[in-house]
Amino acid sequence: MRDILKLGAILMIYSLVAAGALAFVNIETIPQIRQNKMDAEDAARAVVLPGMVGGYELKNEGSDFLYWIGYRDAQKSEPGGYIFITRESGYSSTIEIMVGVLDDKITGVKILFQQETPGLGAKTEEVRHGETEPWFTSQFKEKSASDNIRVIKDGGGIDSITGATISSRAVTDAINRGLLELQRKLGGEL
Repeated sequence: MRDILKLGAILMIYSLVAAGALAFVNIETIPQIRQNKMDAEDAARAVVLPGMVGGYELKNEGSDFLYWIGYRDAQKSEPGGYIFITRESGYSSTIEIMVGVLDDKITGVKILFQQETPGLGAKTEEVRHGETEPWFTSQFKEKSASDNIRVIKDGGGIDSITGATISSRAVTDAINRGLLELQRKLGGEL
């Protein structure tokens, strides 16, 4: 009986030390993780809505729907387009997407976060041989809120990823919903 208590106490001590070490590492890395996420979002904004010399101004802060206005000039007097972040549940994770819009047309789409099945849903970010950008998200370029942005299986014009229809639908639905929400926030105009 004493041996069991002794082994239990040793196991408890190891567990406490391991938990303490993990908590310490977590606390120490949180600021760097936040900074890395902000840097990734900054880079994504330049990809989905390029050429905005005046940068991007965050609007709707603190709400569920974040969007930015991109400015063509350094004085921020000439708005050039909009960027929004949208999310949708995929097959195995929530997919987070950044979309750029200029003159009612999508200028770019960037997947910010996804943990979909490797080899299937994760192909939303796949760049095919000889191409420079992900083939799936490039299908959305030049589409507008009035277009039929749905996967082919649902009567639209977006080619879904083979074996990953749920992930394809999630991205498509999120972009549709985001475009409509942006229109609503801007009073019907993009």
